[in-house]
Amino acid sequence: MTFAGSLVPPEEISVPSYSIACPFFTLFDSISQKEFTNLWVKGTPIEDKIATLLVDTTTRTNFESKFGKSSNLRIKIASFDQIQKELSQNDQGICAIVPTVSLQPNWKRISIDGLPAPWDKDYDQQKDPLAVPTVNNESTSPFLPEKATTLLMTGTTALTRTTAYKMMLNGINYPGEKLRDVFFNSDLRHISNESSFWSLCPQPVLKTTMQFCTPDTYLSLFDYLGINLVELTGNHLRDYDWPPLLETLTLLEKKGYPYYGAGRTPTEAAKVLFVEHNGNQFAFLGCNIAGPDHVFVTEQLPGVNRCDFNQMEKEIRELTEQGYLVIVSLQYYEIYSRLPSERQEADFQRLSDAGAVVISGSQAHYAQTMIPSKDRFIHYGLGNLFFDQMDRPITGTRQEFLDRYVFYDGKLIQVELKTALLMDYAQPRLMTDEERYDFLNEIFSCAESYDKKH
Repeated sequence: MTFAGSLVPPEEISVPSYSIACPFFTLFDSISQKEFTNLWVKGTPIEDKIATLLVDTTTRTNFESKFGKSSNLRIKIASFDQIQKELSQNDQGICAIVPTVSLQPNWKRISIDGLPAPWDKDYDQQKDPLAVPTVNNESTSPFLPEKATTLLMTGTTALTRTTAYKMMLNGINYPGEKLRDVFFNSDLRHISNESSFWSLCPQPVLKTTMQFCTPDTYLSLFDYLGINLVELTGNHLRDYDWPPLLETLTLLEKKGYPYYGAGRTPTEAAKVLFVEHNGNQFAFLGCNIAGPDHVFVTEQLPGVNRCDFNQMEKEIRELTEQGYLVIVSLQYYEIYSRLPSERQEADFQRLSDAGAVVISGSQAHYAQTMIPSKDRFIHYGLGNLFFDQMDRPITGTRQEFLDRYVFYDGKLIQVELKTALLMDYAQPRLMTDEERYDFLNEIFSCAESYDKKH
């Protein structure tokens, strides 16, 4: 399957763009242009944010032609290898200026004045202060939008129970109204659907139940959000036995939604979903290890792909050797912990070591930590997307990650952590700055302490 990208005429992208990169576990998202200029020219540190900026000689030459002579107090010359080493240590206060094409997923791009990134659909090079011309024939590769793909990966969606009831009252699109722009600012838009669409699903009522189904008409929410990747690894997809799942597969096919993780036969359920966009070739795989047993596909009945990590590891290696960017979704054992279990860590790491660029935990109702590296990313659990857990069974189930991956010319170069908070049992909204800071601080503190123990 191929998704077309919008091409940009070469004359519009002749000026190389640069980015400020800080260690991944950095809590702030932006600085002002005034703060940057004062740091560059006067050597004034940006309080609680940046004390030192690393640049190579080419970058310094180009920036001095635009911003003036740099301060020797705060602007330090470093090779790219030195920059990689410094930023990987997660020392706060040390950041770098690098060509945007050289970004890595274990770095965090910091915006200036909240302006869009070069891969955003509303990016305007004329307004980007870090779009800096080269001088003295010092060559720096420009960022070419026609080589970029953005992928939004999300957590648990179950349009059932109170969420479905709120949709009945407020309209089918109600859950997605506050996050629609987040979806449409990405090229590939994933959803992990864990409740089968069924024409015979009972009318939603205010009742807590562990037997899930979703009225078939509620699939139009996916149209509203522009979903073009549907993951079916959830453990509730056969709560009403196999007919609802079979109807779901048929409905998705009829409406043209690509899906993976389930099927009518074991071969179909294990099938790789191939996607190509802007020259980036993706292979999506998904499976369920947690069960229950009746949800798994058999030769006789449709169901979910049961995890076979030996087979999946082999497949990932083969796909990686063929040049595919492998994205793996795992429906793992649910734990209400920010940290992964030892078994979860081992299984996720195993598939990452096999070559998977992204390993994403779809099971988590309670968001978990992540492991960034220079060419791949593991996120143990994103939390819910659309589900009715308003801080139950523990506080924190309202907090959500939506992971936006940025791929460029066949490589993962950035991971943007979008953060949302569930409201009214059905409708998440983006977090306020304070909510986001507190949430990221908790997650990052857990991740860093976990990393030090390993």
